[in-house]
Amino acid sequence: MKRLLSNDRPSSPPSKILAGSTSEEDMNNVNGTTDLSNGHQCSDSNEAKKARIEKSMPSRVVHLRNIDASELEIVQFGLAFGKITNVLNLRKKNQAFLEFDSVEHAQAMTDYFSSLPILLNGRQIFVQFSNHQELKTDPNNANNQQAQAALQSATVLQEISRIGGQNCVLRVIVNNLIFPISVDTFYQIFSKFGVVLKIITFTKNDKFQGLIQMKDATIAHTAKTNLNGQNIYNGCCTLQIDFSKLHSLNVKYNNDKSRDYTNPILP
Repeated sequence: MKRLLSNDRPSSPPSKILAGSTSEEDMNNVNGTTDLSNGHQCSDSNEAKKARIEKSMPSRVVHLRNIDASELEIVQFGLAFGKITNVLNLRKKNQAFLEFDSVEHAQAMTDYFSSLPILLNGRQIFVQFSNHQELKTDPNNANNQQAQAALQSATVLQEISRIGGQNCVLRVIVNNLIFPISVDTFYQIFSKFGVVLKIITFTKNDKFQGLIQMKDATIAHTAKTNLNGQNIYNGCCTLQIDFSKLHSLNVKYNNDKSRDYTNPILP
């Protein structure tokens, strides 16, 4: 049988999002070449001090500081709280802005990050209201076009993830389990065939199993066809794959046993 991973030892998992406080500063103007009032990167302690000192009036725009993430990841942070109408990622400044369709949704995000601080890749993210009531971005700017594309993609993925569909969820049993298998192992293997939305792992009847929700039935069918009967490692950890009757998965926690790749703020 073909070996699916490059060696006989499980690979290290990617950076995880963990619990860590919130608040920020703002920008002078928002366009393709935005300058911020304070562009240097601060330590978490300095950012926390700013969070306590700086207070902004409620706004549809929230300001994320000390964040190092793609536009898609930034949008996914906000979509859990409501519809987003615009996004600006100042990656070199480690800052970003999200414009919601209502102040209430922006308030929900700032409240959440105040009560449950978040760490992303070892960075504590600070979130507060922006001094601006809306984002005025240049639609002709290449970076802004990329941000809009990420916004549309993340919004579509979230809806697909929620609704799911027939034959979008694969049920995977790992036979002859010698090496430990994790959510990250499954993701590494199945993401080669398309977008993986959610994964849940569990043990049933002394068999390690996984439920894997792919973006659509075509991707799921391709993954099943190519992976069923294959070994993850040489001579062991053989995949037995069927379609699940479930149309979508309900993931409550992002940890080593389950993961929702469209919702990074799950506990």
